[in-house]
Amino acid sequence: MSQDEKNDPKAPAGNSNKAGSRNAPPPDAPREEAPHVRPGELGGIFGAVGAPPLVLTTKPSGKGEGAKARAPSRWAQRATAIHLAGRRFRVRISALTGSARYGAAALAGLAAGGAMAPFHLIPLLVAAYVTLVWLIDGAAQGRKGLWQAFGVGWAFGMTYFLSGVYWIGFSFFVDADTYAWMMPFAMAAMPAGLGLFTGGALALAKLVWRPGPARVLTFAAAFAGFEWLRGHVLTGFPWNLTGYTWGGAGDIMQSAALMGIYGLSFLTIFAAASPAALFGPSQDRATWRWPVAAFVLIGLLWAGGAARLYFAPFGPASYVDGVNLRIVQPNIPQAEKWLTENRQAIWDLLLAQTAQPASVPITHVIWPESAVPFVLANSPQGRAEAGAAMEPGATLITGALRIEREPGNVLHFYNSLHVLDDAGTIIGTYDKHHLVPFGEYLPLRGVLGRLGFRSLVDERFDYLAGPGPRTLVAPGAPDFGPLICYEAIFPGDVVDPHRRPGWLINVTDDSWFGDSTGPRQHLVQAQVRAIEEGLPLVRAANTGISAVIDPYGRILTRLGLNATGIIDSPLPRALAPPLYTHIGDWPFLIVVISLLALSWSRRTRER
Repeated sequence: MSQDEKNDPKAPAGNSNKAGSRNAPPPDAPREEAPHVRPGELGGIFGAVGAPPLVLTTKPSGKGEGAKARAPSRWAQRATAIHLAGRRFRVRISALTGSARYGAAALAGLAAGGAMAPFHLIPLLVAAYVTLVWLIDGAAQGRKGLWQAFGVGWAFGMTYFLSGVYWIGFSFFVDADTYAWMMPFAMAAMPAGLGLFTGGALALAKLVWRPGPARVLTFAAAFAGFEWLRGHVLTGFPWNLTGYTWGGAGDIMQSAALMGIYGLSFLTIFAAASPAALFGPSQDRATWRWPVAAFVLIGLLWAGGAARLYFAPFGPASYVDGVNLRIVQPNIPQAEKWLTENRQAIWDLLLAQTAQPASVPITHVIWPESAVPFVLANSPQGRAEAGAAMEPGATLITGALRIEREPGNVLHFYNSLHVLDDAGTIIGTYDKHHLVPFGEYLPLRGVLGRLGFRSLVDERFDYLAGPGPRTLVAPGAPDFGPLICYEAIFPGDVVDPHRRPGWLINVTDDSWFGDSTGPRQHLVQAQVRAIEEGLPLVRAANTGISAVIDPYGRILTRLGLNATGIIDSPLPRALAPPLYTHIGDWPFLIVVISLLALSWSRRTRER
């Protein structure tokens, strides 16, 4: 054998039959699968693997059976070394068992959480999803493997949602004497419950799993499909869907106008998981097609979005004539908001902010969710004072508590939004229809109430839900669609299907969650609703983040967290309804179901 052949890591195994040759596996060594690692031989994820060395085989260059192999270039040697290292790492991840397997999944969940707002560390998402694919590779066959895959998904979801919604725990300390004891139970129960969706996604993926590069599509279909279910089952909680990873990249986010956030999530999951296809048991050039295809796909989304933004109008032509908004951010801490002794001071602050001089006549004033510290509909004096604080002909849009009294002194409570004219007359009302479980109502109150559980807003009663998305009239401006608090996180359920508005108003009170990632993630999701619907979205938040968002999801102006102030801004014009408003999530669901069915069919034929 020539010296070049001895140094060639890609030289054919058949070139030497000498005993002890490191490049020649035993005759009975498997050639189609990566070496198996026994549990006792593994010293952690980065430990040594007690298995035969990994071998890559290539065809000799040149023509003829005895042609001499050409020495690989330096780049080829580096590529081979990287491929070998990746394969070894894949084997180590796939061979994890017991607590090590679920620990790796939990670490992946924490990493994926770092890809969300405000960090947007996309490489962490790649590492997380590649790890999940390799952990599914290592799961056993049959029913045992399904449970192992479910456990991996649940461990991933537990830490992903714990890092993603930890800020909910802050709300239990607003009235610590009453609610603090509930915080550990809620912070354990919520991620555990949401983890059932990621567990189900990986169990479904394992059920239809087939070896080979195409398994990354199976993974993406199953994971994205369960994200859709999470957004709909039991009223839904579509928080931190994978597509929101691009919240810091407005170019790519433009694709939500075509396919919605669920479609973007599917493509993002596929792209992030695609590197898992590179490090299979053989160095087949076809494996490179998957990450290359993913890279090209993301590049096309970026290019299309960049072109869309490049041609998007800016300046006076992009605003509605004669409409000048004032967004009021009073910045009232939640613990002080409903104290009787603070009521007058809060009311005076709202009126003073409304009456501040402006460079142009203010036509519409917007106050946040539950801004008024009393029942405004029952206070003629309060309504008259609100009307007097505005300029003549202006309109006030505010969040407010609403109470209906029925015969028998039965009271019904609503989290509402009122529209008032300059005389203080209520000319329109909307009742929130997506209520927050355990926040605005206590599920199974008859059972949980006996155990001492209470809803955070009020321990004595539940809020009632309104009939659904509505379009309200704002005199002097296009009709608008109201969204109260987290109603803005529900894709495809923010606009009245029978009467399209000209803009969206999201009144919210994120003071419950402090200076955390929660309000920042909430803002990103509101931006995506604007893109999906092609409508500007105006956001009034009690403690921030208030903003004016155009129909391309661009923040034109904002007022940050824990700041007291106002925003004066014109109203951006709406766009023609984007494709997503016509097709909804149906194409996404058809693609997901078709991919899973195809994988199942092929797996069944191969048995």
